Amino acid sequence: MNLVAKTADEAEQQLLSPETDALVKDIGIPPRPSTLVDLQEEMAKEDPDFGRIGRLVSTDVAMTVALLKVVNSPLYGLSRRCETVDQAIAMLGLKQVGSVVTGLVLRKVLPVNGPQLVRFWDVSGKRSHAMARLAKHFGGVGVDMAQSFGLFCDVGIPLLMGRFPTYGQTLKACNEETTRSFTDVEHAHHQTDHALVGGMMARGWGLPSVLCKAIRLHHDYEVFNDRRADPAVIRLIALGLVAEVAIQRFAGLNNSNEWAKGGDLAAGALVISDLDVEEAIERLLEEFSAGVV
Repeated sequence: MNLVAKTADEAEQQLLSPETDALVKDIGIPPRPSTLVDLQEEMAKEDPDFGRIGRLVSTDVAMTVALLKVVNSPLYGLSRRCETVDQAIAMLGLKQVGSVVTGLVLRKVLPVNGPQLVRFWDVSGKRSHAMARLAKHFGGVGVDMAQSFGLFCDVGIPLLMGRFPTYGQTLKACNEETTRSFTDVEHAHHQTDHALVGGMMARGWGLPSVLCKAIRLHHDYEVFNDRRADPAVIRLIALGLVAEVAIQRFAGLNNSNEWAKGGDLAAGALVISDLDVEEAIERLLEEFSAGVV
C-alpha cells in the first residue's frame, strides 16, 4: 500500500484502510477517553441534553478549571466572565466548548516529558489560537474546526518520538529540508509520518472526516490542486501555513521552509494578497507578544 497521500481521496482511503490500522497499531495511539465518548455522543443527538453535557465536563474538576480559564481568555472576548460550565456552554455554544474540552483531554493523555515536547505544547497552543483568529478573520471554516486542527495536526510528533529513539534527529532534518515534503523525509527514516498518525488518532477520537483529511495532508501541498478536495480541507491547510509563519517568526525564525514550499498555493486558495498575509501575521505576533497564549 502506498503510504504517501497527495489527494483528499487518497487520504480518505488511507485513514479507512485496515492496512494503515495495522501499521500504526504499535505506535501507541491513546484511545479516546470514555468521558469524551459520552460527551460527543450527547452533542451529536438531535436534541442534546445541555444539563448532562455540563455534568459530564464538571465531573473532572481540573478540566472544569482549565475550560473556564480558556473560555475567559482574550481569545473569546466575552462581555462578562464565565463562572460555570453551564454558562460557558450558553455563551459559546456546544461546538466551541466541545472543541476546547477535546483539546484539554488531549493534553492529559499525551506525554510531555523533555524540552522538545514542552515546545510541542507551546507551539500547539499558539497554533490553535492562531487558527481560531484566522478562521474568524478570513471565514470559510468554523472556528471550532480550526482550533481542533491547530491542536491535532502535529499530534503524531510526540507519539513518533516515543516510538522511535532517533525521531528527534528526523524532526530536525524535516525542519531543515527545503525541497522534499516534511512527510517524505519522515518516510525515508521511519516508513511512516506524523500526519498519518495524527489523522488516524483524529479518526479514532471521533473527529469529523474533513478534519482528519486535513491533518493527513497538511504537509502535502499537491492537495491545493486537487479539484475533488473539500474546500474546508484546503482552507484548513492554507490557514495552517499562515499560522506556521507567525509561530516561526515569533520564535525568531524569519524564513519558513513550509511557506516557501506551499505559501503561494495557500494564499491563492484563500484568495488573499501578500499584504493580507503580512497583516494577519502581524496581528498574531502582537497577540503572542502580549501573552494571550
